[in-house]
Amino acid sequence: MSDRGDHATSFLVILVILSFALMTLDIRSSGSGATGTLRSGAQSIFAPIQKVATAVVDPVVDLVDGIAHAAGLRDANRQLQQRIAELETRLDETATLEAEISSLRSILGLKPADENIDKVAAQIIARGDSFDAGFQIDAGSDDGVLIGYPVVDETGALVGLVTSVSGSSATVVPIISPSSDGVQVTSQTGEAGVVRGRGGGSLDFEVLEAQEPVEKGYLLRTAGSERYPVGIKVARVDENAEPEAQRILTTATPLADFSKLDYVVVLQWTFAANTEVTTTETSTTTTTGGGR
Repeated sequence: MSDRGDHATSFLVILVILSFALMTLDIRSSGSGATGTLRSGAQSIFAPIQKVATAVVDPVVDLVDGIAHAAGLRDANRQLQQRIAELETRLDETATLEAEISSLRSILGLKPADENIDKVAAQIIARGDSFDAGFQIDAGSDDGVLIGYPVVDETGALVGLVTSVSGSSATVVPIISPSSDGVQVTSQTGEAGVVRGRGGGSLDFEVLEAQEPVEKGYLLRTAGSERYPVGIKVARVDENAEPEAQRILTTATPLADFSKLDYVVVLQWTFAANTEVTTTETSTTTTTGGGR
């Protein structure tokens, strides 16, 4: 077996040498004379061998080219996928920025129920867990935020109340939290009641001295109290409800979308401050009248 292998190798080497010799002759000769005859004879002898060699070598070359081409396609595909991922990320970032811009524009154009109330825009920077619905905002006492200030969303819907304040941040307890004290509201027909948080997406709505039924879709607004100024929109009644012993107990859906809440507006309003302003205005009017 070893002798056969050596003979085959020697034969292959001879073929290679003869091939180079023929190529040299082909280049140096115009095809005439003894050299041309020798070349023609050699070509006649080696033509069948060349065909066999070509038949064996060409598929191998094609296979190698195919493997290289496939590797190139894989690299190109990987680059395209990376590019698509980058573009999708940029689209997501653009959508997020557009949403933030829309929220900020809404905040800038927001007019509280009482247009004399000043406001402070803030962004939510931390949220509680399933046991604590409170969240933190990036505005605090340095920005004019005080404990007890009401908080609304970009559309003016009630969100909650500021419960603690530091120099640069504040904590807000939303109206959907069970720890919220409840909000005194009135329906569009004048029925007075209270909404309380249930820890989820809806509120309990209770009317104690109900004279009329409430219907699905009724808008509930703040009735005005020590905690909230009058007229802030709060929620809509979920379903029709009839009085039972002058009492109505049903649910309502808050108008603020807490699942998408990113920016809020703090209303610089407290019942005490509002009372002082009203008293001062009344005293001034009385004094002026007395001077007449």
